[in-house]
Amino acid sequence: MATPEENAATVRDLIQLVLNEGDMGFAEKTLSESYVERTPMPGGTADKAGAIAMFTMMREQTPDMHIDVDDVISSGNKVVVHSTMTGTDTLGFMPGMAPTGKPFAMEAIDVFTFDDAGMNTEHYGVYDMMGTMGQLGLLPTPPGQD
Repeated sequence: MATPEENAATVRDLIQLVLNEGDMGFAEKTLSESYVERTPMPGGTADKAGAIAMFTMMREQTPDMHIDVDDVISSGNKVVVHSTMTGTDTLGFMPGMAPTGKPFAMEAIDVFTFDDAGMNTEHYGVYDMMGTMGQLGLLPTPPGQD
């Protein structure tokens, strides 16, 4: 049975190897075949293939993306991570959006669930999308502030 510390190390490795370095093979190896993504990208699927497609899209949309792990809490089969993703909006913040060329920093809270073998079986995340869109100038100006 994987320990909470081992699960936390797997999450740190997932962030570093997959999201920061683009090693999708690590995701293939650590996400279970029954993996469920609770916050899939729009139009994506909530399975392992959909998660890997989301990781790939994130790296393509923001080539200079880097995620810093700010805090990790691990207990039982759950790992919670507070992180900050930085990058430059060079290809559009989301598919279909025009690029702004502006840098941004987006905070996130992610929860990972593991099985006894140490495989990641589930994930959900909460991301500061509104704050990031504000940094990029993608939100309308509030009335009276023109």
